[in-house]
Amino acid sequence: MTMVSLCPIRPGEVAAVRRLVQLYIYDLGGAYWDVEPNGSFAPAAWHRRFWTGRGRHLFVIRVRGRLAGFALVREGAHFAGGATREISEFFVLRKYRRRGVGTRAAVALFRRFPGRWELAELSWNIAAQQFWRRVLSRVAVDGFTERRRRHGDLLMVVQHFDTRLPGGRARLAACVVGRRSA
Repeated sequence: MTMVSLCPIRPGEVAAVRRLVQLYIYDLGGAYWDVEPNGSFAPAAWHRRFWTGRGRHLFVIRVRGRLAGFALVREGAHFAGGATREISEFFVLRKYRRRGVGTRAAVALFRRFPGRWELAELSWNIAAQQFWRRVLSRVAVDGFTERRRRHGDLLMVVQHFDTRLPGGRARLAACVVGRRSA
């Protein structure tokens, strides 16, 4: 059995997640973006926004207790605004991709925060678009809408959907664990 957990980040995990963020940004846009003069990816202002700000919920994804990725949920989606949440950042290490880890983590997030959602993927990130469409086919109550939007010089594919079931659903415990047969 493969055990996947999705838990809010603890102070002792911040340094490890900071290192994962570098892998994430390189994986996401390394073919398109340059490295910063200090050797990091993304300017310092982006990193500050990642960690600070109201309405941010940062989670770590683990497989059998080992760090496997992270997710950042933000209240107030970029395009839809205040009453909608977004997964602004979502990363699973390559070793764990195509094994159901990302799907279980994403489903756990949507169960934890039922309601209106927005997702946005870079137009060149076809794999992410395919991943999210598969997940949304499972969790979106009445399907989802999708359209292209610009964010500065970036073209995004944006989905809007709702995960509320009739009668609502309570939030899950602080840490969600899922198992899958190997």
